[in-house]
Amino acid sequence: MGRNRKKGLEFWIRDIGLFRDPKFRVMRQEFGVLGPYVYECLLDIAYGDKGYYINYSESGRDDTLWLLSEMTAGRHAPTVETLANVVDRLVACGLFSSDLYKRGFITSKRMQTDYFTATLGRTAVQINFDIWLLTEEEMREKNPSGKSFVLQSFISWQENNISGQETGISRQESTQRREQNSREQNSREEYSREQQSRERAGALAADLERLIGTEIDDNFRLDIARLMQAGMQEAVIMEAARQTGNKHPRKPAAYLRTILQGYERDSVLTAADLEATQGKEPPRRQPDDGYLHPGSMDDEWLRRVREHQARKGAQTDNGEEDNT
Repeated sequence: MGRNRKKGLEFWIRDIGLFRDPKFRVMRQEFGVLGPYVYECLLDIAYGDKGYYINYSESGRDDTLWLLSEMTAGRHAPTVETLANVVDRLVACGLFSSDLYKRGFITSKRMQTDYFTATLGRTAVQINFDIWLLTEEEMREKNPSGKSFVLQSFISWQENNISGQETGISRQESTQRREQNSREQNSREEYSREQQSRERAGALAADLERLIGTEIDDNFRLDIARLMQAGMQEAVIMEAARQTGNKHPRKPAAYLRTILQGYERDSVLTAADLEATQGKEPPRRQPDDGYLHPGSMDDEWLRRVREHQARKGAQTDNGEEDNT
């Protein structure tokens, strides 16, 4: 059911006066217009692939220079060596992070700011915070509500990272350090599972919305992610959505949530659990009138409701007015 999430961007905004940036002055004297043009090419490569950085180590460097060669091909095309020198000079001018460049990454605050802003509406974004340059304060300036998926993930990552460092400092014995490393690993794995559940829930949401015919809000998506993290399979959630679509209730999202809560209460988490419940008379039933009714209504109440509906329908057919 899950679908791959696009990492890169569909487009990026170009700043007015980019070629007049003082950082290009020395480069322009040496390479002419090739310097700013290669800079824009690198932005285009990063935004379209990883979104906020370029892998520039080993084979990644060769791939990047090959792409730059294609982008600058022509009668007066520069050599690969010249292109590599331009990239080095762009880093030296401060247009890209020199520390991360030494580690094999081409990125910058400007690049990451553009990516952060462009992905504010996404519900699942994968970020390598080991090379992330933006601070929490800088991200909050762009997202005052604090609802950005990247910002929330950064806060969780930061808390886990700081906790691990503080605990590591307090450990002196090798055995204790190994125990701490194990806890940090478990924390990262737990965070990874939570993030994966959110990503899967985000990818599944479009299919659910199509089946029930209405939009699912962010809180409901978080509930779905929690259920998936607890072990509920996508097949079970999709079956609940199909049941909701077949019933055509007035409030499809609330109806679907009620079904999923019932599954969770009854420990119906897998397709096998769901199959085991089929063919059994449920202990509590609800009338199919489009409304959500309390789960405590018994069969006698349901029988009386159906008799009332039958009488009302007969009176309507006979032209009589129902005064009950």
